[in-house]
Amino acid sequence: MITILSIGLGLSVAIFFIALGEGVYDQIVNDAVRMQAGHITLEHPDYTIAPAVDLMISGVEGLRRNIEAMDSVERTKLLVLGQGVAMSGAGGVGVSIMGVEPSMELKTSPLARRMVAGEYLKDGDMHLVVVGALLAKRLKLKEGSKLVLTTNNASGELVEELYRVRGIFSTGSDEIDGYLIQIPLSAARGLFGLPPDSATQLGVILKRADAQQEVLGAIEALVNTRKIGVFPWQTVLPELAAYIRIDRASNWVFQGLLFVIILFTIFNTLLMSAVEREHEFAVLLALGTPLVQLKRQMFMESVYIGLMGCALGAFLGGAASLAMERWGLDFGFLLPEGVTISGFTISTRIYAQLTTAMLFGVAGIVLGATLFLSFAPMRRVGRLNIAEMLR
Repeated sequence: MITILSIGLGLSVAIFFIALGEGVYDQIVNDAVRMQAGHITLEHPDYTIAPAVDLMISGVEGLRRNIEAMDSVERTKLLVLGQGVAMSGAGGVGVSIMGVEPSMELKTSPLARRMVAGEYLKDGDMHLVVVGALLAKRLKLKEGSKLVLTTNNASGELVEELYRVRGIFSTGSDEIDGYLIQIPLSAARGLFGLPPDSATQLGVILKRADAQQEVLGAIEALVNTRKIGVFPWQTVLPELAAYIRIDRASNWVFQGLLFVIILFTIFNTLLMSAVEREHEFAVLLALGTPLVQLKRQMFMESVYIGLMGCALGAFLGGAASLAMERWGLDFGFLLPEGVTISGFTISTRIYAQLTTAMLFGVAGIVLGATLFLSFAPMRRVGRLNIAEMLR
């Protein structure tokens, strides 16, 4: 019972924390790619190296129709990205200007749902913008305030446009709230001097993140005759991808240490069980019981203990993970200022993400390790001095 409980509780903790970590990673990626250019981004091949508004892709409407026809694609979004200076009566600040499709952002981007003043943009708006809360504070802006954007267009000419603030958003990220301005896509094309059927990025949002490689290959085949780069989000958002890789590795190290503690407890229990029964084993051997039969008995005991312990652990860990996946847990009381990772804010309500492969994979590792450890006490029985034990 001690061994079964050790296996069960240790395995349940491991499954829960692995599922929790995967849920956090999925939440970070989902929010980030929906705010930016999707799970897959189409852009000029040189745009990543040296972003500039003149490095655009054309014919985007026909291209997006072909991509949206793919089964694994949820939707696509067009972006026009550029840099400029935002000026008001209170001064000027260098900003990142993002031209968006308002109706599409309302369906996909978490930013559009985090308005703290005014409203988000609407299709058909022209000289209206939404700004971050920190930027609004620096420039003393409020709903209806005037704002001048100064930038260089695709031809290299200096241009200025007057806009009014339609709304103010707050994501909790200083990088976004302090420097990002969103304007309607048509207004961005006019500001930067881009043709109507063009964009700097065409983002692809997937129904399932695990379909990324499949869709990536299909899109590459679709645009192989055009000068368009097709990149996964890991290439477009390298800092976020690096953070997830490092954090996932550290999570597995932590789980590995937990496994070592669990396996040490299992090994100790199995070994003590064999030591305490050495007299019994000696009598059985003296009566003519074949050694291989005795070892087989011990091995089967380990099989039963391992199966029951892993079943208990998989049940407890799976149930806790599924509950966390459905309802989540809000850590806002511990993190009142929110959580920001690589410039992206994630919700303080954390959800787990449990998969069948994860559940049975971790349970299989623990079961296999338990059976491997059973060979140590079996080997000890093979070296018993029967006469000494009987004496």
